[in-house]
Amino acid sequence: MKEKAYHHGNLRNQLIESGIELINEEGLSGFSLRKVAAKCEVSHTAPYSHFKDINGLIGAMGEHVTNQFMDKLHTAILNRENSPEAILLLGQAYIDFFLENPQYFQFLFYHSGITIDLDSESPEDYPPFALFRTTAYQLFRSRGMSETGFSKMLISLWSVVHGIASLLSNNGVSYSGDWQDIFRGFINEKEENL
Repeated sequence: MKEKAYHHGNLRNQLIESGIELINEEGLSGFSLRKVAAKCEVSHTAPYSHFKDINGLIGAMGEHVTNQFMDKLHTAILNRENSPEAILLLGQAYIDFFLENPQYFQFLFYHSGITIDLDSESPEDYPPFALFRTTAYQLFRSRGMSETGFSKMLISLWSVVHGIASLLSNNGVSYSGDWQDIFRGFINEKEENL
């Protein structure tokens, strides 16, 4: 097979992005380094110069997406982490991330092995969710809410944001309106409870 010409470092990213596309198409059972190499039109040994094995590639795929996701979320609330509108900004950035990268949603939440504990704060929680939780809890505390209600309110907020992201990244779902309006409307309705 004739190997494509890549600038230094680009093959690794191409393997990662192609891997995300392939795993979304075929699932974990149909996923292999050989298939990712074929998708990138490189020799079947080329991925081994960047990844030890298939698990190394999947780990790099998760890290690649998570880093981009966290950058988007951090940028959205930069210098406003403790402001009342921080959760709205974070929710909008969460939705925007998947509007811009719908292919990442399926990979992250169905193939990457991330964990999210809705019952308690866990150091193992997926970093974007942990940031969302921390920001929401700061808002709840600033509004004088009882900590006994934190978990239910967090689940309610995150369910709307995550649900919108799930819907907009699904090829079988179409909506001609603004997804952000759905979230903003929800926040406005809940404003008196926050």
